[in-house]
Amino acid sequence: MVNDRTPLLPQTQQASAGNFPSSNETGRTSSRKGAVLVAVCVFLGLLGLWRLSSANPEDTKTMQTLLSAADRPLRANEGLNYLVVGDWGREGFYNQSLLATQMGRIAQELGIEFVISAGDNFYDTGLTGEDDPAFSSSFTDVYTASSLQTTWYTVLGNHDYMGDVLAELSDALVERDSRWYCKRAFQLNYTLCSGTDTGSCDATVDMFFFDTTPFIDEYWSANSTETFDWRGLAPRVEQLQSQLDDLAEALNSSTATWKIVVGHHTIRSIGHHGDYPELLEKLLPILEEHKVDVYINGHDHNVQHIKRSDSPVHFFTSGGGSKAYSGLREYTEVQGVQFAYDGQGFLAVSMRPESISFTFYDVLGDAIYNYLLQK
Repeated sequence: MVNDRTPLLPQTQQASAGNFPSSNETGRTSSRKGAVLVAVCVFLGLLGLWRLSSANPEDTKTMQTLLSAADRPLRANEGLNYLVVGDWGREGFYNQSLLATQMGRIAQELGIEFVISAGDNFYDTGLTGEDDPAFSSSFTDVYTASSLQTTWYTVLGNHDYMGDVLAELSDALVERDSRWYCKRAFQLNYTLCSGTDTGSCDATVDMFFFDTTPFIDEYWSANSTETFDWRGLAPRVEQLQSQLDDLAEALNSSTATWKIVVGHHTIRSIGHHGDYPELLEKLLPILEEHKVDVYINGHDHNVQHIKRSDSPVHFFTSGGGSKAYSGLREYTEVQGVQFAYDGQGFLAVSMRPESISFTFYDVLGDAIYNYLLQK
C-alpha cells in the first residue's frame, strides 16, 4: 500500500509561516513558570537525595553502566519503548526540526529508553572533525525535547563515511553531548520482563548494530566521484569477512526471545535505492539462518515495512528524518510490501515479552501505520 501526501515547506519557510508564540506571550508566562520550576526542582532534589541514600550499591553501579540495561527489570506494563530515525542531519532544514518536535512528543508519551539512529547522521559529507559545529546544529540543537535526552545508539551511513569518520566515532563527541553513542558494531541486551513478573518471565531482546557501508561495491569504485574515509578498517575482503563472522557468532550465541539487527543500507526496499545485491548475497543468509526477527535500516528517505513470504525477516525502513520525497518504485505482490510512505517520518517500537508493536509517525505526528508482530 502506498500513501500520497503533499510535501511540506522547507523548515526555513515553516518558521516564518508557523504559529509560534510571540515574545510578549512568552514574557507574560515566564514569571509564573519560573516559580513553578523552582518548586519542582526543590522537590526533585530532595527526592533524589532520599533515593540515593537508600539505594543498593549494586543498583547504582548498574545505572552507571551503559550497556547493562538487561539487569534492570522494566516497570509493570512498561515494556521496552524506543524510537528509530535515520538520514536526518541537515541543521534543522527539510522539516528535520518539525519532525524532531513530533519525536519529542511521542517519546514523552511512550517513556522511551533510547533512540536508534539508522545512519547518515550528518549531510552531505559527514563531519569535518571533532569540533565541527554541524554536530551541534544538526543534533544537539535540534533534538532538544526533554524526552529525547537519552542515549542515541547510532550506526554509520555512507554520508558519514564521506567526512572524518574517526571524529564521528570519537569520545570527543560524547564530551560535547553525552547522549551520543556511535560505534561500527555493537550489541544491546534488554530484558522484557517487568518488575512484577521477573520470577516467571525470561523474555529478552538482543540488538545487533552492523556497519553496512563497507559492503557496497560502488563506494570502492575507482570511477567514483565521491571520497570515503576508510581509515580504521582492515583490507576490504578481510574487513567484510570479519564483520560477517562476528555477527554470525553473536547471533549463534544469542538465546534471546527476539533478535533485531540494525544497519544503514536497505536489504529489501521499493525506495529510490531499492534492494542492495551485496547485502542480499552476504548479509541476508546470515539473518535467515539465525532466525533474526527484524532488520531495521535507513538510507531510503521514506518509511517502509516489507515482509516477503520466502523469508522470516521483517524489514523496516526508517530513513525519513529530513529530506524526503525521492519517489517509490512500482512493486508486485511477491515483494511483500506491507506499507510504504514517501515522506518524512520515524518509527516507534514498543516491545513486550510476546509481541512487538511498530508504529510509523509522519512529520505532523500522525500515526500512519501500525503492525503487531507476535511470537
